[in-house]
Amino acid sequence: MFFFVEVSVTKVKLLCISIVSVLLLHSTSGWGQEALSLTLSDALARAREQNPDLLATRQELEVARGRLVKAQYPNQFNPELGGGGARRKFADRSGNSTDFDITLSQELEVAGQRSKRIEEAEKNLARVSQQVKDRERLTLAQVKEAFYRALYLNRRLQLFRNVEDLNRRFREIAASRFQAGDVPKMDANVAEIRLGQARKDTIVAARDYRNALRELERLVGMEPVGRTGPMGQLAVPPETFQEDRLLQLALETRPDLQAVAREQERVAAETALTRRLIVPNPTLQAFYRDEEGGDRIVGGALSFPLPLFDRKQAELTQLAGRASQAKYEQQSTALRIQQEVRDAFRSYEAAKEEVAVFEAEVLDRAAENFQLMETAYREGKIDLFQVVVVQNDLVNAQFSYVDSLWNYWLARTALERAVGQDL
Repeated sequence: MFFFVEVSVTKVKLLCISIVSVLLLHSTSGWGQEALSLTLSDALARAREQNPDLLATRQELEVARGRLVKAQYPNQFNPELGGGGARRKFADRSGNSTDFDITLSQELEVAGQRSKRIEEAEKNLARVSQQVKDRERLTLAQVKEAFYRALYLNRRLQLFRNVEDLNRRFREIAASRFQAGDVPKMDANVAEIRLGQARKDTIVAARDYRNALRELERLVGMEPVGRTGPMGQLAVPPETFQEDRLLQLALETRPDLQAVAREQERVAAETALTRRLIVPNPTLQAFYRDEEGGDRIVGGALSFPLPLFDRKQAELTQLAGRASQAKYEQQSTALRIQQEVRDAFRSYEAAKEEVAVFEAEVLDRAAENFQLMETAYREGKIDLFQVVVVQNDLVNAQFSYVDSLWNYWLARTALERAVGQDL
């Protein structure tokens, strides 16, 4: 049921122009009182330097370096210095004497274990380095996603504020027309209801935007208080990529795949070291003994364990299992990377097409429909409530467009995360 009212053409025209101009405003300024503005490059740089999770992961490099330092010791065994004394009581009860002795012993590695140990520690450091890079890949992807989410929610907040402003205008016009007796009370009530709903939507959008800012601040290592504003554009010309090229880049550079490859090398180095450890290490010993009565004895000894029972059978069996495990993990990781890249590429292409559809068809036609409605209203063919319906269509088109931009950046970030580098 429609309610026809009589208003001046000039007022309606001004109202229509204000609706179109306000709703098509692409503002990204947002909150207005941010203590700090961040570009995407700023956010990524801060995350590299300040993200506590990433900094904690990087300490694994220090642990691995410590392992390499230990492997580079000239000898893994410190010399042992010992001494003792004994009280001697002669059997013929002619007296007592005290003897003293000092010993010095050193275990030696003679089968090249040191070089193999260094090689294993270096392979381990290379593996840990790739694992840290992979953690950085995932962390920076989180920062990008949080950054674009904040931009997206900022745009939504601006749209909700614009809608609230428009509904406030409608409320004022409806109230004045009701006072003038031009429209029924229901028109004024509907306008008031729409304004209340718009206010509620704005409050919720402001809350979501603040939460997004806090998430971004946490990821870049700042105090999450919600006062940092992202600086950037959601609407950018979409780029075109070649799927095969992206897949090749991922298989060549993804740090998680490189880490698995380094693990295979590390296991091979540890296996070679373990085989060298089967060779027994000799222990050289020198001693000095001072006996009461002036006798002094200097001598030496050589000893080494006999590898009769323990020939590192258990360790070599475990390492064989780890070698096979690392091989299968490499195959699994490669397959997973291929799936991630292909899925992310498909999502990116769909999101890019979605943005193109809105920019080429929906937005312009929505504005055109509003102009047609304005003409129809001016000619008396529709009423004010039909203009409100068109306003809703235009608002929904704007929100859908912003959603499509968010989907684009979400897909773009997922594609870069899958490839393992910026595109």
